[in-house]
Amino acid sequence: MAVVGAAGVAVALVVQADEYFWPVVAIVGAGVALLALALALAASTLLPWSLVALAAAYALHLGDGPVDAWSPVYAGAFLAVAEGAYWSLELRGRAQDVDRLTERRAVRIVAIALGGVAVGGLALAATAIDLGSGVWLDIAGVAGAIVALTLLALVARPRAKG
Repeated sequence: MAVVGAAGVAVALVVQADEYFWPVVAIVGAGVALLALALALAASTLLPWSLVALAAAYALHLGDGPVDAWSPVYAGAFLAVAEGAYWSLELRGRAQDVDRLTERRAVRIVAIALGGVAVGGLALAATAIDLGSGVWLDIAGVAGAIVALTLLALVARPRAKG
């Protein structure tokens, strides 16, 4: 499923590529092939590099152009591909409880992808708001980034079992 999702992203990028058509084709082809190889060999260390290749092709596709209105959709697709790929590696060798967990995990992956699209869309919409400029706005932005990173660090922190 992850390879199909990555191939879908690759096709979308190739169809939209104009100026850098052949480099985009080469990069997405390498990304999809690397993902298929990583899944075939169960090499989790290769999975991020396939996504890096797809993201690089997307960045090349964007070039110096305006902000892409489809960027939240690409973000959701990247999340779904990554989650699906890691899930397929986790399932190797496990036959117990797979049926029961499959539906729950699939719903979770879809929810994560749609959440990524929603958050990306919100961020994209927020960039369209003209708030002016100034030192105080810059300070508020830095403070907001610090708060966001602090909350992320607190949420991602491993919990002690006990």
